[in-house]
Amino acid sequence: MKLDSEVLIIGGGPAGLGAALSLGRMSRTALVCDDNRPRNAPSSHLNNFPTRDGIHPAEWRRLVKKDLEKYKTISFFEGSVLSVEKSASGFTAKFSSGDRASFKKVVLAYGVEDRPLLLPGFKELWGKSIFHCPYCHGFEIRGSRIALISNSEMTFHMVSLINDLASDLILLTNGKAVFSEEQKELLNRRSIRLIEYPIVGFVHEGEQLKGISLASGQVVEREVAFFQPLLPFKLKSQIGEELGCEKTQFGFYKVNERGATTVDGVFACGDNVTMGHSVILAAASGSMAGAGIVSELLGEVFSRI
Repeated sequence: MKLDSEVLIIGGGPAGLGAALSLGRMSRTALVCDDNRPRNAPSSHLNNFPTRDGIHPAEWRRLVKKDLEKYKTISFFEGSVLSVEKSASGFTAKFSSGDRASFKKVVLAYGVEDRPLLLPGFKELWGKSIFHCPYCHGFEIRGSRIALISNSEMTFHMVSLINDLASDLILLTNGKAVFSEEQKELLNRRSIRLIEYPIVGFVHEGEQLKGISLASGQVVEREVAFFQPLLPFKLKSQIGEELGCEKTQFGFYKVNERGATTVDGVFACGDNVTMGHSVILAAASGSMAGAGIVSELLGEVFSRI
């Protein structure tokens, strides 16, 4: 397999595949590197994607790769990118296979790594009865008794979204709450119970949540829980930082409207650039980054003539 291409895409999820599609449409050569660690692997379906609402994530990726087969300039590498360094002609990457290859542009599309609660039952329920996104899973569980596990400046944004889904909502802060008295009073007016005891585990039958065990000895009966990711987000790779890409307070790469980072020739897209984490938004972000790269590549060639 020929590794050298114009563009190195690190990540084979929605963002990376979206970038590849834009590049393929303009006959640019790109290598998509996928180490097979999709963030939505625990989920049995993805939603809020026109024509594909409810499809299995693995099936969605298969269909996109099938679409990409007609673009002969797009190739795939199954493995990891270990490092990327600036070179005279662009970038040089080292792969888990031991190979090295050169590229003109780089796309960081590896997304974020969820940091679960290291408590009994959480891993078994993640993506099944414990979720992070109401747009992805809220419709299916509307009317349930729901717990929101959150304790940050973003908590009340999530509370407003989830409260409308729940027949009964409680807010678990897993320790002392950081909220103001005004925020606590708002919860009281909305009849949302605030519980500040630490969580010690999750009671479940198979993939179905039954209750949340607290350090007080109480077990709060719930059918569904939403867990708001810890901030700042942890990215799946440090390659962007090693290249010198600047990040935001939330842990995302700083990019312009076309996905260009603060390092020339390096683009980023998907979950590692925005708080809006969904398949359709990641794919759109990747498509825009691909278009930004096409513009740069063809502009550079055109200006040399």
